[in-house]
Amino acid sequence: MPSKSLRHRIAIVFVGLLVLVMGLVLALVHRSSERIVARETQRELAVGANVFQRLLEQNQRQLETAAAVLAADFAFREAIATQDQSTVRSVLRNHGQRIHAQVMMVTGTDGRMIAATQSGFAAGDPFPFPDLLAAAEAQGRSAGFRQMRNGQLYQVVLVPIMAPARIAWVAMGFHVDDRWAHVMAGVTGLGVHIVRAGSRDALASSGPAPAADGADVAAVDVPLDGGLQAVLQLPVAQVQAPFGQLQGRLLGMIVAAVLVFALGSVMLAGRIVRPLNDLSAAARRIALGDYARPLPPAQGDEIGQLTASFEQMRTEIANREERIVRLAYVDALTDLPNRTRFLEAFGRLTPGMGGAVLVVNVDRFALINNALGHVVGDRLLRAVAGQLRPLVPAGGMLARLWGDQFAFLLEGADGDAARRFADTALAALRDPVTLDGQRLDIEAGVGIALYPDDGLDAATLLRRAELALAVAKRRHSGVACASDAGGEPAHEQLSLIGDMRRALAAGEFTLAYQPKLALGSGRIVAVEALLRWQHPERGSIAPARFIPFAEQTGFIREITPWVLETAVRQAAVWHAAGLDITVSANLSTLDLLDPHLGRRVRDLLERNKVPARRLCLEITESALMDDPALAHAHLDELAALGVKLSIDDYGVGQASLAYLKILPVDELKLDRSFITAITESPRNAAIVESTIMLSHALGLTVVAEGVETPAELDWLREHGCDIAQGYGIGRPMPAAQLQAWLTEFAAGTTA
Repeated sequence: MPSKSLRHRIAIVFVGLLVLVMGLVLALVHRSSERIVARETQRELAVGANVFQRLLEQNQRQLETAAAVLAADFAFREAIATQDQSTVRSVLRNHGQRIHAQVMMVTGTDGRMIAATQSGFAAGDPFPFPDLLAAAEAQGRSAGFRQMRNGQLYQVVLVPIMAPARIAWVAMGFHVDDRWAHVMAGVTGLGVHIVRAGSRDALASSGPAPAADGADVAAVDVPLDGGLQAVLQLPVAQVQAPFGQLQGRLLGMIVAAVLVFALGSVMLAGRIVRPLNDLSAAARRIALGDYARPLPPAQGDEIGQLTASFEQMRTEIANREERIVRLAYVDALTDLPNRTRFLEAFGRLTPGMGGAVLVVNVDRFALINNALGHVVGDRLLRAVAGQLRPLVPAGGMLARLWGDQFAFLLEGADGDAARRFADTALAALRDPVTLDGQRLDIEAGVGIALYPDDGLDAATLLRRAELALAVAKRRHSGVACASDAGGEPAHEQLSLIGDMRRALAAGEFTLAYQPKLALGSGRIVAVEALLRWQHPERGSIAPARFIPFAEQTGFIREITPWVLETAVRQAAVWHAAGLDITVSANLSTLDLLDPHLGRRVRDLLERNKVPARRLCLEITESALMDDPALAHAHLDELAALGVKLSIDDYGVGQASLAYLKILPVDELKLDRSFITAITESPRNAAIVESTIMLSHALGLTVVAEGVETPAELDWLREHGCDIAQGYGIGRPMPAAQLQAWLTEFAAGTTA
């Protein structure tokens, strides 16, 4: 069936190309014919109109000549002079019969009829065509087309009768009827229709009533006198006929050529497809694993070359298949099963059987690989595989997943058995490895996930085991179970990462300000700007749920500039209102390492006209430890601006007293964990009291955060703490609410 389809496609392509080319030729001939027909039609109309006008002029001259001959007849002039009407009528009748004129008239110079051959006219009647008479008097003679009283149309000429002065006028007219129109049509080759201007009712016609100019008929109007015009028409089909015959013959030739070409294409396609059928059959045999039957002998053309190449492929596939199968399931470096083989083996487990997945990772492998080279690293991995391979129990498997990560599959193992096996594996890996005289002491971590308790599929169990491995690495415990790693990251938290950028643009972030009380004066001297997020669907989101993710993803670098700008603008408002309040804002590790931090803060203060002492930047101890030298340089730059600097959450980080001695900070904020229950915990009290004394000795202000009870506030005041902050003083509130709260607080303090 595929070969038949290919044969048809080849024939269709060849015949289609021929039909396309012939169609284009036919279309070109047709369009050219249309243009030639249009030009020829206009040419024939122009020639016919010219001939028609010449015929009219010729008829008029003949009439004028006949009239002039009659006017020169002596007896006729004498009869007119003597008013011998019977003789005049007899001469008119005889002369009219001789020249086939249907109208013969004689009128005096006064415009009154003398005699006429037409019935209905009597001597003394007015001449029926006074306009012709007037034209003749002006020009010496006149001619034109006129209708008689009976409605019939005539071509009339009017010439003078001289004796020797003009004594009368003789008028002659020829009947303009369908016969006249047929004669004119025969000479011009066009349809002739005499009509009144603006009307299509024919007074004389060589055929059917004249049609409007269109696709079937071309026409030209020739104006006549007396409000008449001649419509000359030419049927377009008459001009098209020769071209239609030509196109018919051409179409017949095209049909014959397509049939011949189709037959030839089918024959050629058969010769091409037949060897391909043989190759297709051979391919099906190879797909079924039959490599023994050779292909038919190859011809000398391109298809023969394809057959030879196919035969070579057939002989090589058998040799490669074994290697491919091995590469698909075996790790080439360690000769262990690979991840694919591990996943297939896992498929044999059933929930009733149970089992465990252990992920083993070599500690400091990247360091060894980078220091000694990839060649040594590969040899180390082979050595690790050699140490672990003897441990595989019956029905189990050891596989290399990737890099320095290995995995055990233990059928029927519970949690205790898996942990014992992990301890055995770690013990085996503690044996040193010597490579090129270099002794390498290696250790590893093991993460355990149980089937089906921690997951029902291999991907889930491997992921849970890797999370447990991360816990083991972090705790330096060597072994950890999936239950120790807790749950996986919540989808809600992951989605919040993507929502933060939209929230910042949509204005969902706001700042709340928590008051700071100076314990000595009892005044509110500062506020801390705290970030809040009002999500349109999830409602209020606590900072602890999104700030850590913002720091991990680096988005905090976009949030902090917004916080600083908003806080400084609010400080400017309060400064203009006469409030002596310092606004504090937090900086993260990434913010403190930003090389543009100092310039950004300076620009904000200058643009909003806020004194530098009205801004306090709080830095955590961990931010100071990430890059102490760079952090110190940026803090020096901020201190030079006059901005206050504070170490936040002091006591729970890693800052040493040596850094307190050299850093240009103004205050320490004691973490709330030391303030809580300070009146009940002597240890907390001792730590806070000693920190206050140390800070004052270093010239630093001490801020206690998390103050919630009057007892804690009194204890801090008695032991010399400078500033307190917490719910016991005031909760975080919007800027619009803070000013009213300050007024109420001041009034309560005064009272």
